[in-house]
Amino acid sequence: MLQKVFFQKAVFTLSLLFLSVALNAQCSTTGWKKFTQTEQSSIALKEDGTIWMWGANTSGIKGDGTNGGDYVQHPTQVGTASDWVDIAAGRFFALALKANGDLYGWGSGDYGCFGLGNTDSQYTPVKIAENVKSFSAGYYHTMIVKTDGTMWGTGYNDWGGLGKGDSQGYYTTWQQESSLATNWAAAAAGYYNSFGIKTDGTLWSCGTNVEGQTGTGATGGESDNFVQIGTDTDWKDVSCGVYHVLALKNDGKLFGWGASQDGRLGIVDAGAQYFRTPQPIQSSSAYTHIATSWDASALIKSDGTLYAMGVNHNGIIGSTAASTYNLAPQQVGSDSDWETLASRVGAYHFGAVKADTSIWAWGTDNLYQLGNGDGIAADSNVPTQVKCEDDGTMAVHDVVKDGVSVYPNPASDIVYVKSAQKPVGVVRIYSADGSLVKTIKPGNDGAVNISNLPAGVYILKTQNDAAGMKLLKK
Repeated sequence: MLQKVFFQKAVFTLSLLFLSVALNAQCSTTGWKKFTQTEQSSIALKEDGTIWMWGANTSGIKGDGTNGGDYVQHPTQVGTASDWVDIAAGRFFALALKANGDLYGWGSGDYGCFGLGNTDSQYTPVKIAENVKSFSAGYYHTMIVKTDGTMWGTGYNDWGGLGKGDSQGYYTTWQQESSLATNWAAAAAGYYNSFGIKTDGTLWSCGTNVEGQTGTGATGGESDNFVQIGTDTDWKDVSCGVYHVLALKNDGKLFGWGASQDGRLGIVDAGAQYFRTPQPIQSSSAYTHIATSWDASALIKSDGTLYAMGVNHNGIIGSTAASTYNLAPQQVGSDSDWETLASRVGAYHFGAVKADTSIWAWGTDNLYQLGNGDGIAADSNVPTQVKCEDDGTMAVHDVVKDGVSVYPNPASDIVYVKSAQKPVGVVRIYSADGSLVKTIKPGNDGAVNISNLPAGVYILKTQNDAAGMKLLKK
């Protein structure tokens, strides 16, 4: 009986241990899936379904129950859930979708952007809609398309940006767009505009048109209802800044309209004018991703190269130039392994994910928006890698060497040692002075318990590795 009780306690303890590991995900430099940015922070989704943030905790966007005022220098997990599938960000608020179609929001609730019947901020993720298949966060409003093909919006509406048929200042509950159509495929919210793509590939818009943002050819004013842009049926994506809009077609061709000042549309010799219908941009090139900010834009071409254009606030176009006035999109660096852009780029900081699932950011860093691990709020005009917290003793996080991976690194209790090529066998851990401090054979899942080791720098060796890898115990 005593053995049975001991076994039950051991199983219970082991279950708690694995539960603790599951609930407290570790930061890593790879494994990132999607990236988005608010005005003062960054939010990212990992392949394991967890969400992370860094930068200013404005209006509680850290999601930990606090109401803001602090700064997060390195990626910090939002809550403990690991079943998120998509994210978006507005000015000071974030949205996230679960696989079952439930949409959650947190951060600033200005103008009723959560559709909860109030303008309260939410300091942890709260469910705001169900049966959602597409969603987008604007400056102060949210647009969604439900699984039944209907489109809804909530929040700021002073320029008719919800497409409800009026320009009432704002709504704090969900409002269906005025046509009541049931064939919407995707929604896109901008600053004071909204766009939608229907299942037939047509593109529609509503909201302010002072600078031609609706793209319908109308002059001035606003559109309180969704109006079709041209007659084309091959639109794929659209992104709206304050005064300019970019859109992609299925073949990767890039178009832009609205205000061309400072080169934000990337149209050579366009000068300062308003384009009120879609204009081709570098029609010989194919693009895969687009993103817009206040008065700049970022792009990824089909060959994996990265470009930016517009006003160069604190280095966001990847150089020290003032702007790209009258120029085509300018390449940022020379790398050709860029995979995705931040779905919404910040006002003065941009970001992108590479093919190796690492995440990078550049531009303004006064509030640690770049999350580059140096602990210094310093702007950068070149992409810098987002890194985990480091105590300065070494720059090592997840480690992969000769097919053996060690993660998370740094670690506080459990580190996983796995090999894709041969059995790991026995693992030996040495102190910085070369003394052997631990010998252990990892479990079937590769887990090695290092909770009994003092904090510091160690060398971890497998039986097939003579040199070893650095391990930081927190």
